[in-house]
Amino acid sequence: MQAERHRRAVRTTRPPLVAAAALLLAVTLTACGSAGLGTVSKLEPAQQPQELLPQARQEGKVVWYTTFADSDVDDMISAFNKAYPGIKVEALRLSADKLPSRLVTEQRGRKFNADVISADSEPVYQLIKVNTLVPYQVPQAPPLPAQLRNLPAGYGNAVYILTSAIAYNPSGVKAQHLQPPTSIQDLTEPQWKGRFSIDPSAVNWYESLISSMGHDKALQLVKELGDNSPRLVESHTQSLTEVQSGEPLASVNAYAYKAASLAKKTPTRMAFTNTDPQPAAAALAEIARNAPHPAAAKLFMDWIMSAQGQDSVVKITNHTSLSPSAVNDTSVWNPAKWKPAWSMPVITADTYDRYLAEYQKALHAV
Repeated sequence: MQAERHRRAVRTTRPPLVAAAALLLAVTLTACGSAGLGTVSKLEPAQQPQELLPQARQEGKVVWYTTFADSDVDDMISAFNKAYPGIKVEALRLSADKLPSRLVTEQRGRKFNADVISADSEPVYQLIKVNTLVPYQVPQAPPLPAQLRNLPAGYGNAVYILTSAIAYNPSGVKAQHLQPPTSIQDLTEPQWKGRFSIDPSAVNWYESLISSMGHDKALQLVKELGDNSPRLVESHTQSLTEVQSGEPLASVNAYAYKAASLAKKTPTRMAFTNTDPQPAAAALAEIARNAPHPAAAKLFMDWIMSAQGQDSVVKITNHTSLSPSAVNDTSVWNPAKWKPAWSMPVITADTYDRYLAEYQKALHAV
């Protein structure tokens, strides 16, 4: 009964906040575009670190707006400072729905605080469209999947890749005499009714389903999930914490990198299954318009996209890197075994809003 009350409470509070955040961003982006933030910047050529370093040290710091997890930000800054001591990194950690509107609002007010931003590819593309970011060619650029190659020239710095998996509690599943879920369809079966969670804000996961199976089949699958009484969660972190506790027993769209880390620490309370195709999305790193510390911004970008920086991303966060030299967690990422089904970074605001609305309606979240 308590679990049911909690599920109903999440249903009635979370979705309006998600919709409001999306609406605020759409309105802000539209207003920002109409206000005009200046002419479109030309692509700047790559510079070597030794060319940037003297000015970067004179600037003294770089301001980084990021959606990296709180627990990873300090370690990423320490790794950068090992390579470039004396350049302070001031990080502002924001959620994926708040970072874009924060940047746009500041720039509309002619306040240029951010140097570098890193966030999900969909909002980054919208930020590119309204001219709040500038193109920059890093010296070492990991190869991009086809879905990111149609971004404007100078953008598309895939700082890491996110994949989604089905996370479950092995002990709890066994105690309830259930079979571990091996496909999304499994969680639409009667025995899983009310025993799994889903994030109603994970539109990139829904986009990946559309990419892999087409719009109609993807929507039908989400409707079947919604009709099976899932618990609606506020974040991927919440979904995994609850699965570890055994209530509910599974999450249909958990982040695989985090599930893998938790599975190593608590193998009796966390396991995960990758589906084939595998929902995948990119997080991008870009330079903000009128960056107050331009040389330090470029140096930070060069570092985080370099083989050394990407190695730090993998080791510190367990995120996946597209760098050819990166040693990724093969339990999370193996394209030969699980074909990536990419989300849609190049997407109009109208299409994004339509997908968000139908996704949440299918889940009975609105």
